[in-house]
Amino acid sequence: MRIDGVSLRFVRIPFKHAFSHALQQRTEAETVLVTVRSTNGTTGIGEIVPRAYLTGETLESVLESMAPARARRCLGKVLSSEAEVVSFLRQELDGAGRELATLGGFELAVLDLAGKELGFQAASVLGPTVSPELPAGVVIGFEVKTPELKKHCALLRLSGKRHVKVKVGQPDDVERLEIVSAALGGIALRLDANGAWTSHEAIERLKLFASRFRIESVEQPVPSENWEDMRRVRAETGVAVMADESLCTLDDGRRLIEAGAADIFNVRVGKCGGFLGSLRLVELARSTGLGLHLGALVGETAVLSRAAELFGRRVEGFACLEGKHQNRFLLSGDVATEADGVDGLGLEIREDWIRNYEVKRQDFEAAG
Repeated sequence: MRIDGVSLRFVRIPFKHAFSHALQQRTEAETVLVTVRSTNGTTGIGEIVPRAYLTGETLESVLESMAPARARRCLGKVLSSEAEVVSFLRQELDGAGRELATLGGFELAVLDLAGKELGFQAASVLGPTVSPELPAGVVIGFEVKTPELKKHCALLRLSGKRHVKVKVGQPDDVERLEIVSAALGGIALRLDANGAWTSHEAIERLKLFASRFRIESVEQPVPSENWEDMRRVRAETGVAVMADESLCTLDDGRRLIEAGAADIFNVRVGKCGGFLGSLRLVELARSTGLGLHLGALVGETAVLSRAAELFGRRVEGFACLEGKHQNRFLLSGDVATEADGVDGLGLEIREDWIRNYEVKRQDFEAAG
């Protein structure tokens, strides 16, 4: 298999409704689709969702430098077996630094193409299937207004949802948690402050919440760089702390462990460097006894959503896939549909849909 062409396609897909947490409101998806093409004309697809607050990558940096540079490194590359593909991708991961969203997009595209050309499922690089399908984890953000919470949660309970995360960081947190807890039968809740609190605020509020509700964990209670404050929150509240924005690279994971700053790693394929980068973090967590959580990025398309689903089927240690199917209901359109039984990622790419949302395209061709 030889990679003869790479296309970068910036797409913008409006949301059906806004999605909000303590620090951000999103109304549209902005993503870069990576398509790699072989000499035979076969294509593979990946997705880059740059988030500056996670890896430092922005749409501008991805489109202007990071993705074009990686595209040029892929052009003309010949890969003749699954082992060669994995070796190449591991080398790319080792040199990626914090360009993990970009790397992950290219990794998925190469695995999708190689799987189709060489006859293997992209997720086989993670090992054998260990779970048929993870249950969905639901996120309740501030787009669900407080007066609407009771009805919203009643519908969640009727649909059997048992893994629920509640965004916190607003003045009416206690009222909202009372409604959610009562409506869902007092189940244990995961909280997510998105780094909105100081350590003093986090300790004070979490002690209050824990005295009134069943709290399973709190995600990113303080800003991502404040690892000592994360350690303090763990020590003074007894609430398990989940690292999300703090955790992207393998070095991030090691430093969090050294600082005693986290009980749980939140792994997302889109921020952690694709399949292989995410797997390295899982292995690190297992080696030190930390818990694991699997999530999706808000606004990702079917490409990254499919990757997260496949990751959860092949890698043990997750209770649910947070955000599963969320983007189907959030996006006003998409770029692909699932196609189980097909090699690669198992996706049917819908060019007609992509054209509806494409803003900018760059094409790169191999010499000769």
